[in-house]
Amino acid sequence: MTGLALRDEVERADQFYRFSVKCGRAMNARLEAAARAAGVSVTTFVQRHFETILDEPADDAGFSPDVFARKHGISVQAARMWSVMRKQADPVGDVTGALRDFATAARIGAGQGGECLSELVIANLARIIARPGPGRVGTFRISKVA
Repeated sequence: MTGLALRDEVERADQFYRFSVKCGRAMNARLEAAARAAGVSVTTFVQRHFETILDEPADDAGFSPDVFARKHGISVQAARMWSVMRKQADPVGDVTGALRDFATAARIGAGQGGECLSELVIANLARIIARPGPGRVGTFRISKVA
């Protein structure tokens, strides 16, 4: 069992990169204070910042696909598709349409709609009410998420 765990760590070691950042005492003090206020270590605080600096900007409603994807353990593409479907859904969360159309509106490959829907279903962010088929649209219930 230890050999397996060690092998996993060795295989994972090259999947991460380290960066060093220089800052003065004043900036360090500000980072430490902000990390304390957030209830995390300075390393975690800075890591969270770096995870967001390349995120695409939030839309007018404040939705950020990158943040949503990280929070729910799905791909950014699936997060974009969830947003498109949610905007088109009725007050209950039901939406009818073709996966290809949802995917295109979400700026992802039209053929990726099924994969993204699978991610959303697994993450309990969507449910299939009427299965889509060739030449037939589907109906889905999109979960409301705060």
